[in-house]
Amino acid sequence: MSLANGVILKAVNVFINAFPELAIIHLPTFIEEFQTERSPESRTLLGAVLAVTKAQLSVQSASWADQLLSRDHYALYAEDMLGEYILQPPKLQVVQALLIITLHEWGTRDFHKAWMYCGIAVRIMQALHSSRVAPYPLDITSNRQHNAVSLAIETRTYWACFVMDCMVNSGTYNPPMLPMSEMEKMKIARPLSAVEFAFGPDAPPQAVGADRSLAGQSTGTLDVTQSFEILVGGFDIWAQVMTFIFNDGRRAPGMCAPHNCPWVPGSPWFQSRSQLEAWRAGQHRKLHYPSNSVAVHMTLGFGETFVYLNLLYYVSSTLMLHREYFPFLPTLESEPRGPVDQPMPEAPAPDGWWHESARQLFGAAERIATILHEASECGVELMTPFAGFCAFSAGYLNLYVSKYPRMNLDRSPRAEECLKMCLDYLDKFRHVWKIADGWIKTIRHASFLYERATEDRNRFQGRSRADFDTLHQSVHEFRIVDRSDEHSREIQGAERQSGTRTSPNSARSVPEHELDANTLLNQLFAEVSNNLDEQGAWSQWWPAIEQVDLQAAGSPLPMVP
Repeated sequence: MSLANGVILKAVNVFINAFPELAIIHLPTFIEEFQTERSPESRTLLGAVLAVTKAQLSVQSASWADQLLSRDHYALYAEDMLGEYILQPPKLQVVQALLIITLHEWGTRDFHKAWMYCGIAVRIMQALHSSRVAPYPLDITSNRQHNAVSLAIETRTYWACFVMDCMVNSGTYNPPMLPMSEMEKMKIARPLSAVEFAFGPDAPPQAVGADRSLAGQSTGTLDVTQSFEILVGGFDIWAQVMTFIFNDGRRAPGMCAPHNCPWVPGSPWFQSRSQLEAWRAGQHRKLHYPSNSVAVHMTLGFGETFVYLNLLYYVSSTLMLHREYFPFLPTLESEPRGPVDQPMPEAPAPDGWWHESARQLFGAAERIATILHEASECGVELMTPFAGFCAFSAGYLNLYVSKYPRMNLDRSPRAEECLKMCLDYLDKFRHVWKIADGWIKTIRHASFLYERATEDRNRFQGRSRADFDTLHQSVHEFRIVDRSDEHSREIQGAERQSGTRTSPNSARSVPEHELDANTLLNQLFAEVSNNLDEQGAWSQWWPAIEQVDLQAAGSPLPMVP
């Protein structure tokens, strides 16, 4: 790679800021090694960094980025090199490169490769740790000499393995390779602060043991320099919540029993929510949005991190947990309530519980939209796959409450505005990561369904979450799969069962690539709110359901909304 050192330094610095979940590059060490030895492993790591950074730079208009080749060039280079190193004696740079390529593959929708790369990274990291701490290591040739900085880098990388393992198992049925119990068993040192990572800890850090000394538990109030520890604690909760959701949530056997209802202390839902609030309480108040702005943290150099931590709070448990119990397809008059289809909670909720749940749910969707919008206005373009999933989830919920405002007791007057914020973000995001395409299509189908349901209340009378099972599934997927044809079949099938005849649409279906994305997103809600049977940007962007070639294509919401 014949790049000037200045370009390399700028690219690595962009990576460090843009991907808080992979804060594993110790810049002085990386630059020193690259300027002297330039080992094949360090070149591989740089290739992985450039693969994800090149995509990020596409939304930053950095003139120096023109010197970089395509993201695919760097990704293929890194993957080819990694194929040679994964079975050789373990090296930390190989682990770091694997984790970054995991993120690249996830964002480009090659989920199997992402999962495999992450698994290999975990195994190599475990081998590295074992070779350092074992009294009688199997590999007697390994160099076990470490200084404070190298130990800090190793510790941070181990925790990055944990974060990425949580991420790539979200929305799947694969077991985690590196649960928190394993980190405790291995006595991995707690995640280091930014200062400790930069200079090395002054004293050996405390191991994560049975006391689970993570953010919000026993280490006291953490500030922005300890953001990686906060992030680790948040992803531990995120993994638990996603496991609950993808193991059928409230529909799992026994989950609607009186002792498992969400308002009952000790229930799985209540425990996760309590963990979330303890995690939040363990953060310094200056880390909480919206009482603190993106702009002030941007001046400190932690803008992306601040946004990421708040997204994790609002989407991981606040949004995902509360959504699990709301109706998928309410009526215009519906107010906050629990499930409308089986299984139903077997105990009554306390007075006001559903109203408060709706406030927190739709409030979280609004916060996600506004923090991403505020970040964009400040020039903080957080474009990681996780942030994209947050925008998608918030966009869906804002669409939902804009069509059914009584579901939040008319407390979401900005729902349409927030929907547009999310769609504007996703429009930028899809130019960076392919994974956005499936999210945008899911929002289109949901909008199509809700518009038809609200314009003719008899169209889907009696229909519930069970009638739109695939669409409901897509609303939760971080590992999004394009199920457009199945969505169309569900909507059309539900209409037929209700005896409603759909009206013909003569609008010509225009290929998506021929349309201006910004125009489409800006006009989306206005078009849907008029009449889906009329010609316009929405009907052109996505054909009427009668035009979908189904032959060729082959309740309480979790709240979905």
